[in-house]
Amino acid sequence: MRRVLGLGDLVLIAAASIAPAFSLATTFGPMVDAGGSGTPLALLAVTAIMLCVAAGYRRMGARHPNAGSAYSWVRIAFGTPAGAYAAWILIVANVFAIAATSIPAGAYTLALLAPGLAASPQADAVTGTAWVLACGFLLASGLRPSARAANALLILELIVLIAAAGAAFAHPVVAHAVRSAALPTLGPLIGAMAIGIWMTDGWEVSATTAEEAHDAHRAPGLGGIGGLLVTAAVLGACMIAFVRVGTAGGFAANEGDAMAYVGAALGGGAWRTVLTLTVLVSLAASLQTTLVYLTRSVYAMGRDGLLPVAFGGLDARLQPRPAILALTALGVAFTLGSALSPNLRDALAFVIGGTSVFLGVLFLLSSAAAVRMFAGERAARIDGVALPALAVVLLAIVLSVALWQANAPARLFIAGAGALGLPFAWWRGRR
Repeated sequence: MRRVLGLGDLVLIAAASIAPAFSLATTFGPMVDAGGSGTPLALLAVTAIMLCVAAGYRRMGARHPNAGSAYSWVRIAFGTPAGAYAAWILIVANVFAIAATSIPAGAYTLALLAPGLAASPQADAVTGTAWVLACGFLLASGLRPSARAANALLILELIVLIAAAGAAFAHPVVAHAVRSAALPTLGPLIGAMAIGIWMTDGWEVSATTAEEAHDAHRAPGLGGIGGLLVTAAVLGACMIAFVRVGTAGGFAANEGDAMAYVGAALGGGAWRTVLTLTVLVSLAASLQTTLVYLTRSVYAMGRDGLLPVAFGGLDARLQPRPAILALTALGVAFTLGSALSPNLRDALAFVIGGTSVFLGVLFLLSSAAAVRMFAGERAARIDGVALPALAVVLLAIVLSVALWQANAPARLFIAGAGALGLPFAWWRGRR
């Protein structure tokens, strides 16, 4: 593949993939419901864990720059069966992440253009499918145009979020604001952290573009860390500001669209419209970068023979067209499948809950791979061993609490999807 991305591109791509406005819209409400006034603290804690993971990613990316990123590193550290299981987890988490992005994209588009249809799961699914197809088409035209589009959208998004945070800080604290409640106990705080994995996910996309980046041994790792820090700073400022103008009941009633609730709290009118547009911009950037991450990963899996070798092919412009076509089609199928859900909120809550756990498992496996890969290397004892090992322990605790707190359908889905990966790992790992 052509090397077309620099360090600045990678920082912006990583931040765009986290999609701060969309993350706040869909995840802030559930985090407040779980963690109350401790929600900003939960974000700080999960960001610290992600930085430990990102340190391991930087070390492994410098040693083995590979489009397969986490999957390839687990395979190198623990063998092909473990690598095959990591590949399964990566695919499950990110295919659902496509649906978790495209479905709200459809709903927000309809809210702006045809409000009467915005509450229809069928209309949301069809409109979201159009977004998947558009992003797939743009990605097929080349990574550079996709990166430029995502970066431009991110800059607009950050400007609006910073302005909204400033307006919320200037706004008087409302009665019974979330901020005024007592800090929660450790259990609810960890529950909010588990949800926060979804909010801070996305920075790792920079690792999958290592084979298309200049300075492939250094820039992807630094890009991921830089994107995570920039976005976490904006998210943290917004959280601290927004808990001044919202109540626990208000966020609970608007779990699927916390930004619209914040816009109404700031006075409605223009703020509500601007924030809705910003979330749609964020969704577009996130959907684009999620497809980048997944197509590059599937390309590497096909090249290694884990998936059919056709997925490891490149077209005349050195783009992984078979992987792009396959993942776009799969994203369309999952998005259309959401039409069977009785309402958007239930579909989105189910997808985000399950995806957060699988993303956490993938981060845990890749952090363990860093510990195994660099054990005994003195130069890597901090960022290659100690920090990833800390991430393994903390992620194990957070994921255990998340599973314990999950409802029965979510627990069944997580257990079933995780179990299905075992025969896949045994079958493909033997090859």
